[in-house]
Amino acid sequence: MKKKERKKTLGVHSIQTKILAVCLIIAIGTTSVSLMISYFAEISTIKETTEKYMEQYIAYADQDFNNMLGESKKIMLSIAMAQELISPNLVAPGQEAAYESFQKKKQIKSFLAGFLSQKDYIEDILLITKDGEVYQAGSEFIAEKDLESPVMKKARSAKVLEIQYDDSDRKLILCRPAFYQNNHVEATIIVKLNYEYITSVYQSEPLQSVVVYLYLPDGQLLYTNREQDPGEIITKRESSTGYVEWNGNKQYYIRYESAASRMIMVSMIPQKVLLKDAADLRNKFILIGIGSAAAAVLMSIYLSQRICANIKKLASGMEAVRSGDLSVRMKINVLDEIGELTDTFNMTMDRIEHLMEEVKLKEKRKREAEQEVLASQIEPHFLYNTIDSIQYVSHMRGETEIEEVAKSLSELLRSVLSNHNDLITLWEEREYIENYMNIERFKYRKPFSVLWDVEEELWVYSVPKLLLQPIVENALIHGIAEKENGVIHIKIYKQLNEVICKVMDNGKGMKEETVHKLREEIEEKNKSGFRRIGIANVFNRIQLLYGEPYGGTISSCEGMFTCVELHLPLRGGEEDVRSINS
Repeated sequence: MKKKERKKTLGVHSIQTKILAVCLIIAIGTTSVSLMISYFAEISTIKETTEKYMEQYIAYADQDFNNMLGESKKIMLSIAMAQELISPNLVAPGQEAAYESFQKKKQIKSFLAGFLSQKDYIEDILLITKDGEVYQAGSEFIAEKDLESPVMKKARSAKVLEIQYDDSDRKLILCRPAFYQNNHVEATIIVKLNYEYITSVYQSEPLQSVVVYLYLPDGQLLYTNREQDPGEIITKRESSTGYVEWNGNKQYYIRYESAASRMIMVSMIPQKVLLKDAADLRNKFILIGIGSAAAAVLMSIYLSQRICANIKKLASGMEAVRSGDLSVRMKINVLDEIGELTDTFNMTMDRIEHLMEEVKLKEKRKREAEQEVLASQIEPHFLYNTIDSIQYVSHMRGETEIEEVAKSLSELLRSVLSNHNDLITLWEEREYIENYMNIERFKYRKPFSVLWDVEEELWVYSVPKLLLQPIVENALIHGIAEKENGVIHIKIYKQLNEVICKVMDNGKGMKEETVHKLREEIEEKNKSGFRRIGIANVFNRIQLLYGEPYGGTISSCEGMFTCVELHLPLRGGEEDVRSINS
């Protein structure tokens, strides 16, 4: 059927109409799925809301706690800095109890007592010297045995400001060292905090409904509204929120670390409490969802098979095209968009096949033309350089040795110009290079040497004519021309399915930026860069002859060496080149 006739009858047979019918059939299933999504969204909302509010309540409590600790630390700092008041009134060890010493102690006590004003969370402030003298702000008598308690001993030996807690007596104190009388008298400032008052900030109504644990920075449990301590089950977890098994029940925990005091607070909420209203709703949603999903799946399978049969046929044809078969043509006679797409596909494949033939032909002609141009550039270039060498030596020295140079030049030109083959053996390439080096040794009057390291069976390996000569020329002119003992090392060997040709000189090398620039010019096929005819030309010839996987690389170290490495196919020879050009 022609395309215009198919468009007239497309209406009721369109895929859009069929998809609409499917949507109407699975509407009930979509509704049940929506209800399930709503259920999970509700659970997520409950969880997020709970976490948000609990973190806010914890942050508020932590702020109050840190405010009280902060005020206490300021008081301790003020006492430590009060050198002019405290130092003159310190009683010397062994001094007899007299009115004067009593007055001194009273002045310090009055000074300390001034900090207790309107500080209900501070029970007492003590200044205890290293010699055991006690200066106290409160009225409660401090006996010597009190100073020998573990928590007081630990506090008196503190080297920095610390928080000490005795869980047996529920004593919470702040302590820090201080120095008086020109830093000769060491003392400890101790602030005794009211445990009940300072922990009451964590007993607000929102926090009473959950289990709360408060840990000191060293991991010691400071406060809890339950008896059991989960310890590292919570404090060592990577995530600050999540679920954990505790006391046989699944608990949702929130861990909060105070930025100021580095104390850690953990709250745990039983999952059944957190999601108690969602449990009944979940069971109903599961039943509805199972029924709706089953119906939707069955109807979708049936209708999708009917609708997608032709789409699968068209997809299989496209897969064949992707695999490289351009002769694929589809035969699908239906009165919908698939039929129209099939016609477009067939016409497109006809056009692509025609264009591919044109591209192959043009590419072949392009490769042949570029190869001819590149090859023709090398021969005149080399000839001009050689003649220039002869003229240079003749003018500068006027020696009869020019006859030997002329002979080498004659042999070289005869080999190059009379041999019209595109490929020559490595042995023939070696003769070109040796003749060239004879000329250059005469020109520079230096004993340049070429070391050949070639696997024996590779001497008959075929390479494009004058492949290595431009690289040797480049190594001589830009590398070893100024050296007295210049050496060019040519190493050729097999590696896997490739033949590797390395040309290395012991010349002056190149800077890293120069090598980088040269690589960019080679990659961009820039013939106006480092050398118009040279390394870039050789790399391009290799890729034109053997394809993109082959080519060359260059590396250098300033003042040490330059190395050019060529990669050729192991087969080589005329067979390789003909297979590419055909």
